[in-house]
Amino acid sequence: VKRRTAANPMALRAASRVLAAPALRPALRRAPVRNMGHGHDPVQAEADMNSWVKISGGAAVACGVILAYVGYVESQHEHHDHDEPRSFKRIRNKPYPWSCNDCSLFDLKCYAECKAKKQ
Repeated sequence: VKRRTAANPMALRAASRVLAAPALRPALRRAPVRNMGHGHDPVQAEADMNSWVKISGGAAVACGVILAYVGYVESQHEHHDHDEPRSFKRIRNKPYPWSCNDCSLFDLKCYAECKAKKQ
């Protein structure tokens, strides 16, 4: 039995370049096009862009109106400073490790009262 030998790989590669070159030339000559508008024509893409510009502007105006309304409503009522102590705010499982051991770290009013009582 006589075995056939494979053709020379270098010759196959050269032949594929020669045969594929005419098919690839038109594709290489064309400038690449970015279809960010999903392939619309330029007129339709510009119309879509303008509609989204208007939608975005309307949304910004609506947010501004809502912000102004909420600011107005918030400025119309009093803000109460709750001076009365609340039991749920001063839960102490063990004393704090500083000199005024019943005051929170940033409770400056309590710390000043504690220092005044000690003197």
